[in-house]
Order: sequence, then structure tokens, then C-alpha cells
Amino acid sequence: MALLIPAPGNGAEISPQAKVTVAVTNGTAKGATVEGDEIQLLLYRGQEQIETRSAKAGPDGKAVFENVPAGQGMAVVARAKHQNMAFNSQPVLLTSASGEASASVIVFDVSTDTSKLSIGVHHIMLRVQSASLEFKEYVQLSNPSDMAITGARRDDQNRPIVIAVRLPKGFKDLTVSSYLEEEAMVVTAEGFHDILAVPPGKYDVAFSYKLDIDRSPMSVSKEITLPTSELMIFWEQGQGRLEELGEPAGQLTNADGIPVEYYRRANAEPGDQIAFQVSGFNVKRSDSYSWIILVVVFAVIVVIALLRLRSPSIGSG
Repeated sequence: MALLIPAPGNGAEISPQAKVTVAVTNGTAKGATVEGDEIQLLLYRGQEQIETRSAKAGPDGKAVFENVPAGQGMAVVARAKHQNMAFNSQPVLLTSASGEASASVIVFDVSTDTSKLSIGVHHIMLRVQSASLEFKEYVQLSNPSDMAITGARRDDQNRPIVIAVRLPKGFKDLTVSSYLEEEAMVVTAEGFHDILAVPPGKYDVAFSYKLDIDRSPMSVSKEITLPTSELMIFWEQGQGRLEELGEPAGQLTNADGIPVEYYRRANAEPGDQIAFQVSGFNVKRSDSYSWIILVVVFAVIVVIALLRLRSPSIGSG
């Protein structure tokens, strides 16, 4: 029997591989060395993470990963852990023709001084929709330092409280977008707090929620938790009236042609209360309330009927 030996080029196709170099630098002036920091290489195929590799940063702040699978749809994200905080690079595509690739991670020394955090502009959008008062808040969060800020205070599960946001009593249907990540948010009866450190820079934070309209007038109060340079409240005119905020600073028209009046306040400090009242709308009764009324009316009818039935015997007696 003849022994068949495959000729060069006739064997199985070799999957492309890449060499990935990760460089870590400290963005904090006179910050701690990054030598010895753990560097992870997160490998993705499309949106799915399929592998994680680890190495230590050398004296030059670099780590090299050999034989990393490459090709169509392959990408990596580098993650460096510095002072117990994780910092990520931008995604790097690994095409079949790349051969070598590089990723850069900027880390920062970590501070627990949350007094360095502040709010530039804080917008609160209000409108009445059906039986709810809808809130949409847009916040410009600022960390002007060159350090990542985490919280010294801890919650009941020993997680850092970095940004605490107070919401009006009875809020519901909280949703977040942009900067905030649901996995890093802890929702409480008073609002929510974020457990992720805030890197240097400015970040747009957005979230929304609702309050049930169960009375008219309805008083609303919200506490400020970070120094705020400018607070603006926008009221979409339609159902109801916004009161107890003084005279509006002006009026504009939204994209739907609805008039919107706005109120402005400068230099709000932590602990300040933003309080107002909404009135002038019909309060929607709940189904349970309607059933209670029906039960009471039915009981009254039954009592009257019984009295009528008994009245002849009373008279004859």
C-alpha cells in the first residue's frame, strides 16, 4: 500500500494569527509606576467574547501576546488593572493581513476625594403624560483632576458610592442611557448610586423616570448631591401648571410646536432642595377606587331595600 504524503499547499488551511503589543501609560502627573500591573487581552469574535489572556506590564509598561487568533470579525480589547481599578483600550480589529497589532491603555491613580466631582449643566425636563409626571434629566458630570475618583463611602454590600443621585419620593420606571451602566447602578428607595470610578474628563449623563399623579396639587422635591453651576427646569405646557419656582426665565417651542417655559438657577450646592408644585389637572382614579365606590353604593341600596321590606310589619305592629 502506497503512503500518500500531502504536497506543500495541499494541507488544511492555517488560521491567521497576530502578535498584539499592549502599552500602558499613567495619565496622572507623577503617578505610580505601571510596572507589574495586570494586563488582560479580551478576544472577541463579533460581539461574543471567546477568550481572555493575561500578562504583567514590564518596566516599559508593555506586554506582548503571541499567536492571537485573527481574521474576519476578530477583535481585541486590552484591559489594565491599576490600583484595583480597571481601564480599557479602544477595540482593535485583527484582520487576516494585519500580522501585528497594538493597543494603548491609559490608566490613572485613584482618589476617594469625591469633592473633586461637580456638575456643569443640569437640565430637568418635565411634562404630564396620561396619569404620570415624566422626568428626563441631562447632567454634565465633570472630573477636572488627573485622577480617577471613587467613593470612600460604602453601601450595605461594601460597594463604593461614587455618584449618588436623589430622586423624588415614589419614582418609578427608571431608565438610563449614555454614561451610566445598569450593571454598575444600585437603585434604592431614595434614588440610585453608581459604583464605577469617574475618570478625568467631562461626561454626559442621562436618565428618566415617572411619578404617578395621585393628587392635585402635587408637591415634588428633589435634593442636589453635587455642586452644580447651572440648573434649568423645562416645563412642557399642556396639562397642569408648574408653581412655586417663581417667574420663568423665558419660553421656547419644542419640535412638536408645544410651548415650553424654563426656569434657571445658578450655583446649587449639595443638600439644596429643588421643590415645586404641579396642579390644575384631573386626578385619575384607580380601578380599585372605583370598585370601592361601587361596593359602597351597592351596600346602601341593599340597606334601603331591607328597610322597605321591613316597613309594613313595623307599621302593622
